[in-house]
Amino acid sequence: MLAWVVAVLVIIGLYTLGPAFGFNAASPAILGMPPLYFWFVLVPLLNPVILGALYLIDRAENPGDDDELSNLAE
Repeated sequence: MLAWVVAVLVIIGLYTLGPAFGFNAASPAILGMPPLYFWFVLVPLLNPVILGALYLIDRAENPGDDDELSNLAE
């Protein structure tokens, strides 16, 4: 449960704290984009990585949950 809370806080933090701390400027350009645009392109690309790590952590902590879900489907 703690891993889920941490992951959600990290994702919210990426969206809110990045623009608040220095990415709200017009230059220098990063890959041809203003820093704020680059940040809002980068964050959705990082979300699957964060959620994938969360899945692996959750699966390692609760290995029997997958079997219980497959039994419910039958």
